[in-house]
Amino acid sequence: MHITRRNALLTAAGALMRPSRSWANTEATEKPAVVLIFLDGGYNAIFSAADAYVAKNLFSCTASNVRDVGNGVVVDAGTIGSLPDSVLQKMCTVGVAHRASGHDFALKYAWYDGVKSVPLMMADALGGTAPFRCVHFGRGPARGGVHNAYNGVAMTAIPDLGAAITLTSGAAAATGPRRDLMARALKASLAISHDRFQNNPKSLAKTWEGTHSLIASLENRPRAGVDWAEISSAYGLPVTETSAFSFASHLAGAELMLRADSDVICVTSESVLKENWDTHGEGSAQLDRAMMRELLPSLKTFLERTLAMTNRNVVTVLYGDFARIGGKGSASEHANGTSATVFGKYLKPGTTGRFTTGNQPGDGFYNLPAMTPGYQGFWAFLTAAAKALKHPWGPNPHLALL
Repeated sequence: MHITRRNALLTAAGALMRPSRSWANTEATEKPAVVLIFLDGGYNAIFSAADAYVAKNLFSCTASNVRDVGNGVVVDAGTIGSLPDSVLQKMCTVGVAHRASGHDFALKYAWYDGVKSVPLMMADALGGTAPFRCVHFGRGPARGGVHNAYNGVAMTAIPDLGAAITLTSGAAAATGPRRDLMARALKASLAISHDRFQNNPKSLAKTWEGTHSLIASLENRPRAGVDWAEISSAYGLPVTETSAFSFASHLAGAELMLRADSDVICVTSESVLKENWDTHGEGSAQLDRAMMRELLPSLKTFLERTLAMTNRNVVTVLYGDFARIGGKGSASEHANGTSATVFGKYLKPGTTGRFTTGNQPGDGFYNLPAMTPGYQGFWAFLTAAAKALKHPWGPNPHLALL
C-alpha cells in the first residue's frame, strides 16, 4: 500500500493481519520489532570485521584507523567506531555465508526464503496486532520484487509520511475528516466491489488487503505517545518535512511506525554521493566511508532512541548484498557472503563474521569459517534476538551472541 497524502484512502498494498495471539496474552513485557537497513549494492566489511583487512592494508585499513570494540569486533574507527559506547556495547557481527556473488541472487537470498517473503514471515513470527505489520521505506526490497502476503501479513510502502502521520498519531483528528466515517465509507466500497475482488483474487489482492488494513487503522485509536513533532525534531527535520526521500526521514518514519507497533520495517539505503553501495573501483574504500558518514547522524539518533525504549525490544540490522573483496588499487569486487552488523538491547558483543582473505599476499578474498550458516541461520538469530513468538527458521545457530 503506497501511503501518500492523495491516495491514502484510494490505493493499497498493505498489511492485513488477524493474529491468533496478541502480546497482551503472552508473558512478554516488550513489543518486539526488527528493522532491516539494507545497503543496496554491498556492505563493506570495514564496518563490521575490519581486522581481516589490516594485515594486508586492504581498503586502506591500518592498525591506527580501526577500533577494537571488544570480544573480537573490530570496525572502521571513523564511521561505525565513532558511535557512542552505549550503542557499540549492544552491537555484534553476524556471518552470513549465502554463496552468492551476483546481485540478482544476493538480493533474492536476502529477501526471500524460496518464494516466501522473509520480512513478512518475520512479521508473522513476531505476532503483533497493528494494522500495518510490515512497512518499507526507499526502494522496494529486492529492487521491486514481489512480496506476496504471508499468513495474512502484507507489506506497505511508505513514500510519503503525511498520511502515515495522520493514521498513526491522530495529528489531524481535530481538523480532518472523522475516522469512523471514513472507515464506514471504505467498508461500503468493499461491499460494492466484493464480486470484482473475488473474480480477480491475484490482480486485486493488494488493494483488498490494503483497504482492510486502512479500515483497521481508522477504526483503532491512534497509539498514545506517537508525537511526530518530537520525532522529527530529534532527527533534525522540519515538522512539515514528510517527503520520506532522505535517510533521516526514512529513520524518523521507521521510529514513527515502531511507535505505532509495526513488527518489521525495511529501509533500503541509497546515498546522495552515489546511486547505490556497489563501490567498484574503490579499492581505498574512501567512498564507502564517505557514504557511511552521511548516514551516521541519523543512524546514531535512531539507535540511541530505539535501544532506550523501555516497552519495546528493537533489533536493528545493517547489511547489504555482500561484502567486498580486493581492496588494492581500484579493486572492490563482490564477495560471496557478508558480515552483518546487528544492534539490540539483549545482544552480547561478539562476532561470528570474522573472515580470512586468502593465503597469498595480494589475495583479498573473503572466506568465512567453513561452518558459517547462510541466511536461514541469520533469520533464526534475528527472531531469537527479538524474542519472537514463532521460530520458522529453527533454533539460533549464533548462540554466543545472545
